[in-house]
Amino acid sequence: MRDHITFGLAYAGYLLLCINLVLHAARRPRRWLLWTMAVTISTHVFLVWHWRFGWSLEFAWGKSPAGFLVFHSALAVLIAATLARQPWSGRLLLLGIPIVSAGALGVAFRYEYVAHYRWLLVTTLLFTAAACVWLRVAARSGIDARQSERES
Repeated sequence: MRDHITFGLAYAGYLLLCINLVLHAARRPRRWLLWTMAVTISTHVFLVWHWRFGWSLEFAWGKSPAGFLVFHSALAVLIAATLARQPWSGRLLLLGIPIVSAGALGVAFRYEYVAHYRWLLVTTLLFTAAACVWLRVAARSGIDARQSERES
């Protein structure tokens, strides 16, 4: 049950990161959604430290120094993205997505207890990348996403 809560929050945080990234690409960022992401991810990190590591720095580092660095780098970048103003907030989200994706996919493909998130993470990442590319191409070609909403 603990793993379902902890890693369910991890996926929810990843999904919120992806939504924030798409909104940034659409030039429609939402501060409240950034804060929701930060709280969700911080809760996940708290639970990992509490339930999986027992607050032991030695155990956390010993499990995987690279994982430790990726995990905490991702947290730092996403908290900074939440606290920063635009355009830095968006830039930090762009910096964060490959760090978070590498960590999340690495864990999902390495450990069986989160294996059921593998293809959900891959699908979410691919959809996010496609949406961001489409929004950027549309913006560069002069198509305004809000214009198509008005025409509907």
